[in-house]
This record gives sequence, C-alpha cells and structure tokens, in this order.
Amino acid sequence: MAADRGEAVDERIDVLAWGTPPAWSAGRALLLPLHYPAAARTVAGHLADDPAPWTLFWHPRLGAPPLEDLRALVASGAAEAWHGGLALGLAGLPDEHDYIHPTSPFVLDPDPEVGGTCWRLSLGAALVRTDALKAVGGLDGGFEGATGAGLELGRRLLERGAVVRHSSALVPIVGCLSEPLSERDRFLFLRRTFGRKWVVYASVRRALATRHPIRVARGLAASGRAAAAHPAIQPGLVERPPAPFDRAARVSVVLPTLGRYELLRPLLAQLGRQTVPPLEILVVDQNDPDRRDESLYAALASKGVIPIFQDVKGQWVSRNAAVQQARGDWVAFVDDDSEIEPDFIAAHLEGIARYGAELSTGASLAVVGAPVPDNYGFFRVADQWDSGNGMCRRSLFAEMGLFDEQYDRQRRGDAEFGLRVQLSGRLVVHNPNATRVHLKAAEGGLRTFGQWDGFRSKDRSGPLPVPSMLYFSATYHSRRQQREDLALGLVHALVPYHLKRRATPVQWAGFLAAELVRLPSLVRRVLTSRRLAAEMVQAGPHIPKLAL
Repeated sequence: MAADRGEAVDERIDVLAWGTPPAWSAGRALLLPLHYPAAARTVAGHLADDPAPWTLFWHPRLGAPPLEDLRALVASGAAEAWHGGLALGLAGLPDEHDYIHPTSPFVLDPDPEVGGTCWRLSLGAALVRTDALKAVGGLDGGFEGATGAGLELGRRLLERGAVVRHSSALVPIVGCLSEPLSERDRFLFLRRTFGRKWVVYASVRRALATRHPIRVARGLAASGRAAAAHPAIQPGLVERPPAPFDRAARVSVVLPTLGRYELLRPLLAQLGRQTVPPLEILVVDQNDPDRRDESLYAALASKGVIPIFQDVKGQWVSRNAAVQQARGDWVAFVDDDSEIEPDFIAAHLEGIARYGAELSTGASLAVVGAPVPDNYGFFRVADQWDSGNGMCRRSLFAEMGLFDEQYDRQRRGDAEFGLRVQLSGRLVVHNPNATRVHLKAAEGGLRTFGQWDGFRSKDRSGPLPVPSMLYFSATYHSRRQQREDLALGLVHALVPYHLKRRATPVQWAGFLAAELVRLPSLVRRVLTSRRLAAEMVQAGPHIPKLAL
C-alpha cells in the first residue's frame, strides 16, 4: 500500500451529489440528476473529464461529507472502494442470492460498526478510486434506480479485483436512506452477476416465496428487455503494483501427511529450493507407528525438516499442533499431495504486502475435478481460504484462535477459519502467483476417510453430506441459507467428482435416474448427517488458543 511504502498520496476527491452539491474544497463538486439513467450519463462524462483520483457519491440528506475521515480512508490505501451501504438499508440484498450461492462468504455482511469486506455498495455514500471505477466501466446504465446500480457496481468491483469495504466512518448511524430495489432491477442484477440460467431459477423461487407470480414475471421480463437494450459492461481488472517485502522473513511451513510418502518426498525437495528459504518445515506425520519412515526425516534434518509424530489422525488437530510449535513469524500451509514452484513462499509474502492482507490463499490447480475458474488468474478478495495453499502471520492465531477441531476428518475447516477472519473485518486475499498443482491423490489424506468433497464420498452408506458441512452452515448462516445449501449440494453431488462441472445433459439424466432408485438410502443418509451435525452444534466449537 502506498501509505506503508512512504509514497505521497493524492487526496483530491471529486464529490458527485444527488441534488445540491455541498461546499467542497477537496476537489470538484458536481450535481447528479435524481433520475438514475441521467445520473449514469453524468458520471460517464465526469470520468472522461480529467477527474480527481477519488470519486465520492453522496446524498445531501446525510449532511456534509466527513472530509477528514475520507482523507484517512484514502491515506490507508486499504481499499479501492469504501461505502456505507449496510447503514443505508442494503444488508442482505438481494434476497435471491440465497437461492444461488447460499453459503458464499460474500452472502454474509460484516458488523456495520466494525466494517470489512462487503460488496453491497450504496451510491448514497461511496468513496471509489477513480481509476478502479474507470477500469470496470463506470456505472451500468441499464438500471432504473440507484439502489440496484450500486449493488451491481459493488459486486463488479469485487469480482474484478477491487477491495470493497463497508466503513462506519462514512455513515455512522444505521438508517434506511436507499430507495427500494425494484423487481426489474432485482432481476437485472441477478442477470449481470449470475447469468440467465440462475436468474430464471431465482425468479421461480421468488414467485413461490412472495406468492406474487405476475409481479415477478413482469419484473423478469422487464429485466430481459433492459439487458437487451443495455448490454452488460465488459469490465477490465482492478490491479495494484507489486510491493516490496521482507526476503529475510521467518517462515514456518506446516505440512500434514498421511499415507503419501511417495508425494511427500518431491514436495520436501521443492520446499528446499524456495527463493525465500523457510525457517523450518514442520511435517505432521499421522501414519501408524509401524508405517512411519523416520529415516526420511533424519536425512533431511539439516535442511530444517522437523517431524511431529501424531497418533491421532485429523487435519486440524495436526495443523494446530504444528502452529503451536512453529518458531516463524509467518506460517505457510501446503498439502502433501501438492507440487509447488520455487517462488511459492515469496509469492505469498509479496501478495500480503501488496494488499495489506491478514490471510493469503493461492491458486490451487487441480488435475481432476472442475475446470480452473477464470478468476484464479488475478488478485482479488478470496471467496474461500484454502489450507492446502495459504499463509498468514502466526500472531493472527493469537487474535482469532486456532482451527476448529470439530472439523477433524471432515470438510470446511479452512473455509470456517477464512470466514472467521473475514467477518472480523480483516482482509483475505487470493494470490494468483502463489500456485500449487493439487494432485488429488486417490489414497491418503482425507481420502483415508472416504471423501472426495463434502457431498461426494466413496462410502455410499455413510452420512450425506459430511456432517461438518451442515455444522458450518448452521454456525454462520440463516435457516434458509442452510436449507438451500443442502438442496443445491445434493443436486450437484449427483455427478461424480471427475465430471464436476463437465457433465452433459444426457449424463445428468442418467445420474438422476440412478439416484431415484437409491432414494430411500439417500433420505436415511441425509437424516443421519443432520443428526450428527446437530450434535456438533450442541457441543460447540473446539478452537484452542495459541500458547504464547
């Protein structure tokens, strides 16, 4: 960040006010027409007319803009966009997000008083870096109201690499200044963000939920006409320049292993060739005592490889044990079925410095399963933290606690830690330069417990999904989000792991027919999972504290 590197920060801010512009000394003050389509054209003209480095959208009913607070946000360099959307009535909008990505970390809003990552931007109070606004194409002229346009802009900024955060400094008092989100704009947002297939699905669900099918149908049709008249913006990326970082950083690598010595050996060699050498490589060996290869560690002791032999098998109890023992200021995490480049550690450190992030997750390129998403190729706010490719300061565990051991031998323990960090107001960043090839070994690791992912298991008689999936959603999400996540997960799980997001309609039909035959077994497995998850919820989190 510029402030951290001692660079001069240009604090000029142009204010675009909905109505009478305020007296303003930090830049130009312009009037935005209250009719949104005209306002969008005004903004486009402003962006083409040598604007200041920052643009403030402001509603005069909020009083005078807090100039000193705005300058402090600019000087922090922590985000490309700051807004007061949660204080202005946008929390949880649009509701239909729950039907599409019910347990995405972005469906949850931070505490408005704490602030943090949040795309629900209000054009009534938003401070945006002007070059970021230009990069993503400005405001979308297809909306009829500022509420839908602000939500879409915030989401577009976030998905194209900008850090977008709610700040109580902009609007300290929670109110409801934003105009209602119209049916037309609701569905136009969903079209722009998720595509035609999902907007049709969401419209059916909304019609059933609201019992107003005619109103919903009209809104859906109007959004289709708007999308045709105003094609979606083709946004560019919001990028930051590389940042200097400490190449002498003390990094402890945490590496659990179980049943994969043939993959562990080359990975240890790759860790030994890092451009930023690790202080130590803590290998948590969970193999049975009679299957341990202690000679491997003896041969590599001079290279900083330290074994931690653990009889209890579990990925979170093992990582917690290693973090407790780590001597480094930084902790890097990698799975034992990975291949990494020589700059793996350096890339994580540079990305953390570039964004001032608390938690970093790299790009995991799987050899089987779903295709690699396009957004793996650029820096952005992470949509999930991956303990198979990640890094953070060790002190973060002192502040947040260690991993929840309720997730041992199950799924979503790393997602839970990442979400815990995000909801505390801290930044979790996806780093495209810190790559690993995830070999997805058929044996060892979580495959020892029969799992490919949370909804796909080798055991066709065990709980479905893995109970920790339901425990995770029950911990953080509403009942509706829990219900939708379970339903979508069961549908997606019809397809085998190796065909994930690749199956043809004919294959889908075959998998569905096969599952209908097994319907009684499916119901029993789901009920078993729900019972076990309820027991986990009743027991509560098992989050150890870091011993200092």
